[in-house]
Amino acid sequence: MKRIVFPLLTALICLNFAGCDREGFTHEGYTEPNLEGALPSTFSVAEGKMVYFSKGNLQYTTQGTHQTQDSTAAYGTFRFAEHQYDYLGEANAQVSATNEGWIDLLCWGSSGWQVEPWSEKDGNYDIESLCGDEAYADWGVYNAISNGGNLSGMWRTLTQDEWDYLVNRRAASIVDGVDSARYAEATVCGTAGLILFPDSFVRPDGIAPITGINGNNFTISFSNNVYSADEWALMEKAGAVFLPAAGFRGGTWLSTIGEGGSYWAATCNADRQAYALLFIDGLVNASAFGNYEKDRGYGRSVRLVKDVRR
Repeated sequence: MKRIVFPLLTALICLNFAGCDREGFTHEGYTEPNLEGALPSTFSVAEGKMVYFSKGNLQYTTQGTHQTQDSTAAYGTFRFAEHQYDYLGEANAQVSATNEGWIDLLCWGSSGWQVEPWSEKDGNYDIESLCGDEAYADWGVYNAISNGGNLSGMWRTLTQDEWDYLVNRRAASIVDGVDSARYAEATVCGTAGLILFPDSFVRPDGIAPITGINGNNFTISFSNNVYSADEWALMEKAGAVFLPAAGFRGGTWLSTIGEGGSYWAATCNADRQAYALLFIDGLVNASAFGNYEKDRGYGRSVRLVKDVRR
């Protein structure tokens, strides 16, 4: 699918491609803080480094056009889901270059820079990172998100080490007697998934004590904590993030929809196997990766973040 070239849509690309620090990304008309599409709470992802999460999983359709970071406009539209617990499920089985619907299970690095968002490739393509010189392979770096500021270069994908720090090593609030409460499995509006607690969190009045905090190895369950829409609104206002168990796809084949979550990291290992945060009922793994390179060709969820600038 060809691209349309627009003259100088961006003011400049990146002054600092080193590692995964996107603070060098700028764009004409983009002045911090621009938090459109961001949730208000902050999360540490490394010592001295904090992020905001987007308000929902990333979704894509082939319809429309959008601006990209290399001064082109590409066919298609990216947006964030309306609610944190929203996912598209069976709609992903229709993925193709001609599908006019929305999808939200995307192959690794399928920003449209080298690999298209509707890709059904086997993962054997020449991208080794979503950072550094290959940062354009990151959906949030390369593309404007229509309800997330609508400018390219505003968002990014967490690295594997950042997911691990966020889930396993971060210092956070004491919640219901648990020190450094970082996550808990739950069901929100009928959707199973994983709650992430911000660095500073107080359980809202009217919400039952939260169980299974920081649990793993089948000491936790999606049924531990069940929230209605009104109850989740209180949790969200207090800063909680929710990652729905949206499953994954291999081509047009879908698996674990509503039973497991699978969220890409920006990182590959030495064998170019891409990492992801994975969770099922009872287990959470922030350092998972496929046992063969083609795993990058699976469609998984994407939840973007924005760096907190100091």
